[in-house]
Amino acid sequence: MFGVASLLRSPAGRRLAGILGAAALLLVLAPASAAATVTRGTITTTSSESGLPDDCRPGITGTIVATDVLMFEEVDKPIGFQFVATDTANGQITWTDGTYTIIESVDHIAFVTGAGSTTLTIAHEDSGNTYTAGGVFLSRTTFHEIDHFTRTDGVLRVNFERGHFHFFEGC
Repeated sequence: MFGVASLLRSPAGRRLAGILGAAALLLVLAPASAAATVTRGTITTTSSESGLPDDCRPGITGTIVATDVLMFEEVDKPIGFQFVATDTANGQITWTDGTYTIIESVDHIAFVTGAGSTTLTIAHEDSGNTYTAGGVFLSRTTFHEIDHFTRTDGVLRVNFERGHFHFFEGC
């Protein structure tokens, strides 16, 4: 449904990429200290976008209104850096034919560096339930994906658990 490419086109995805980039920059620029520095935060954003295509119903477009909450913890240690976050989004897409889709998305992110090794893991899950204008259930779509990157002593290993779509009651 949302995938990595479409994630980077969304405001939340660009924000997440910016946060990860800033975290990496902090790692490079921050001097090593004797004690760990812990930073926690929550960023909440709302967004809307019109003209979304419906891949299952050609010719129909929709308008999404969503809220995204990113909760994170950064730990700067003498021998590395750790960034752990959960990004949760909820919203509704209202389609031009009067139907609507209730959506939710969760990303779990872990970025860890230290003594010759760096790992990044992103576990993504999203779903949408589509209803008639009168509230009768039409279909459910879910998508799961896990991306894992490890660099140890300059050697990069990449593992993708390819995205898995599940459709209930049709596309």
